[in-house]
Amino acid sequence: METKRVLSSSGSIDSISPLPDELLSHILSFLPTKRAASTSILSKRWRTLFPLMNHLCASLYLDDTDLLYPERQTEEEYFEVQNSFRNFVDKTLSGCNNNSLKKFSLTYEDDDVQRMCLTTGWISKALEQGVSDLDLCIYMPLMYEPPRLLPDTVFINNTLVKLTLGTELCLGRSPWEDVDLPLLKSLLLHTVWFSNHAICDVMMDGCPQLEELYIHHIYIEDRDEEFDIHTAPHYIAHNIKKLTVCYNNDVQAPRVLSIYTPNLVYQDYSDYLTCLYNSENHFNDLLEARLDLAFARAGRWGDEHDTCLKIMNSITNVQILHLSCFTVEVMYECLDLDEIPLFKNLATLHFEGSIGNCFAI
Repeated sequence: METKRVLSSSGSIDSISPLPDELLSHILSFLPTKRAASTSILSKRWRTLFPLMNHLCASLYLDDTDLLYPERQTEEEYFEVQNSFRNFVDKTLSGCNNNSLKKFSLTYEDDDVQRMCLTTGWISKALEQGVSDLDLCIYMPLMYEPPRLLPDTVFINNTLVKLTLGTELCLGRSPWEDVDLPLLKSLLLHTVWFSNHAICDVMMDGCPQLEELYIHHIYIEDRDEEFDIHTAPHYIAHNIKKLTVCYNNDVQAPRVLSIYTPNLVYQDYSDYLTCLYNSENHFNDLLEARLDLAFARAGRWGDEHDTCLKIMNSITNVQILHLSCFTVEVMYECLDLDEIPLFKNLATLHFEGSIGNCFAI
């Protein structure tokens, strides 16, 4: 079929206008939602494309940092922009067709606790559409005992397959009822915690199909009052196959991280050696491991040798091993040559060296 060519006012060929509305709406769906909405000012025809996109498309990406005019010269302008974003989210979710939305991504910051109910309502509305991929990056002000931000339908849900929660966010007290996420396969946690229980203790038992767990947990210096070491992930027991743990905290010690994941095939572990590491198995099915271990910035704590040896002994079945330059330094400083275990299945070894340091091989 021959494509119809249209000349624009400048005389160049217009390859966009001949496309059907459904295809243009599909193209718009790949843009951040706020950017897609901005195309409504182009012409009368484009005014209808964004509502059509909301009706047809399967994803919404709402980000309050992706505004048309991000310059904030005064406090009044800042509040105007925030209010505009809230109204935009309300209208966009209202235009979504039932059961058409598959992914909902929200990046949002608000320093007014009174408006938390709006955020909770947005999340509830998205989940009512049957969302399978929920990505929340929300920042709220410092509170010792914050109210519940997330609706119960985040923790009791029959459609979620992937759940991402962040960042630097206390979720309040854990849900009253047991977590029930029967279809969830991927759980990504970016420095989020409950005020009364460790988040992994609350979540893991309710996710029987979980295959991937990603934990990025950093120490937040100005939030000591609400950031309790006991609410951070410390015990991981599940049949997951892929585990990533990045724990950037050498201040609170001693910490304990216990891992029991017998079916693990991929592990990525980054931590300071202030953590006391325990593993009840040797990961017999492990194919690939990445280690990024470092001494505490304030100096040695005294247990680095035992921790390093436990970590190495737990991954001896690995086939592909990546060692950061810090890990190489830790092994060189902590372990004698005859203490390094035999990696009998190792086929590929990647390791880094730092400028100025040379290690004998």
